[in-house]
Order: sequence, then C-alpha cells, then structure tokens
Amino acid sequence: MDSDSDDVAVTMEITGSYDEVLSKLHAEEEGRPGLEPLLEDVDILLDTLDRMEEGTRSAIADKLPEEMTVDYDAEAVVDLLQVLKRYDLVTLEGNTWKPGPEAERPE
Repeated sequence: MDSDSDDVAVTMEITGSYDEVLSKLHAEEEGRPGLEPLLEDVDILLDTLDRMEEGTRSAIADKLPEEMTVDYDAEAVVDLLQVLKRYDLVTLEGNTWKPGPEAERPE
C-alpha cells in the first residue's frame, strides 16, 4: 500500500427498509438551520398553488394548511409570492397567481 497516496476505498453494506436506508444515506445539508422553516413554508405554499392551479392572494391564503410555521394572511402571501416570482416559481396574470415554469416537481 502506498502511504503517500490520497486515495481511499471504502466498502459498506446498509440493510433495512427502503425508508431506513434512505435516511442513512441522506446527506445532511450544511446551511442555516433557521432557513428550514421558511423553506418548508415555501414548499407548502407551492404545493397548495399546484393543487389549486391558480388563485388570488386571498384564495391562496384561505387554502394554506394550519401546519405553516407562521400565519400567512393575504398580504403576507403576496409578499412571499413576489419573491418566488423572481425565481420563476410562480407567475402573475392580472391578480391571479399560477405555478411558474420552475415550479415543476421532479418525477
């Protein structure tokens, strides 16, 4: 074995149910832990809009589930939607919000 080499070889077997194996393989993302609740709320809002297909800010706010981290009234919803619009995750036609071209979930 060459002790000056930086190469490493590892062999591992992981057994268990599909979900258990995936949880073991899931890489912990390094980032700001405070962003996680925000990202979860964004995901819930986008899922809600996907189900609705379109809606006004008030209609979207009314359909948001209670599991949101913070309370979103119509004004708070439009504030978040404006940010998501910059990333093409939503579009605005008149006063109707719709999922944007970048909002598609991978299959």
